[in-house]
Amino acid sequence: MEPCVETFLPSRWYTRAGWFTLAGAAGLSAFGFHLPICLILGVVGTAFALVLLWLSSRPAIQVGVTQFNSGERAIAWREVKEVNRVRILSPLILRIKLTNSRRTTLIYPGEVSRVEQLVHLLRKNSHLATFDGVAYRDYWTWSSMAGLHGTKQLGPAQSGQKLLPKSSLEQPVRMLTQEEEDEIERMYQKLKAVGSLDFRIDPYNSDED
Repeated sequence: MEPCVETFLPSRWYTRAGWFTLAGAAGLSAFGFHLPICLILGVVGTAFALVLLWLSSRPAIQVGVTQFNSGERAIAWREVKEVNRVRILSPLILRIKLTNSRRTTLIYPGEVSRVEQLVHLLRKNSHLATFDGVAYRDYWTWSSMAGLHGTKQLGPAQSGQKLLPKSSLEQPVRMLTQEEEDEIERMYQKLKAVGSLDFRIDPYNSDED
């Protein structure tokens, strides 16, 4: 594996919350013989605790120059075609489409500040990808424009990382598919070629008197 640029570990909050919830669920279940509602709450609490503990055991995500690793799996940046985010702050859930129609889901149970740093690095390095349907170039053009209208610096833990826009500019929405954009580009090039012939001026057949 290449040298790692940054490593993202699961937040300890998930471990602590998981064990705390599991202990509370066990306490409620003890009263289940007398109050059935406590038994129901205990089962629900146990299920929730197991989810938290499962999240806390997710492998570390390592970001490198040419690839990123989730546990033992390595994914090159050039393989990433789509990055679609589930709109929750934490845990981070990304649905990623790779070359050859492969798909994977990236889950990172981190603090909100670390989640935003990871998303920033993924978007910055996935040069051939779209982000929630927005092409790489369009996304970063919008991001630059938003930055010109006002930005705020992230906290100390995010020093040296991206700036978050404060402006009222909304993230662009993709109106056309990639195939439609390619077709429009081809039509434009054809019209441009034809137009270059139509607008040739013959100096011996000028309309001027």
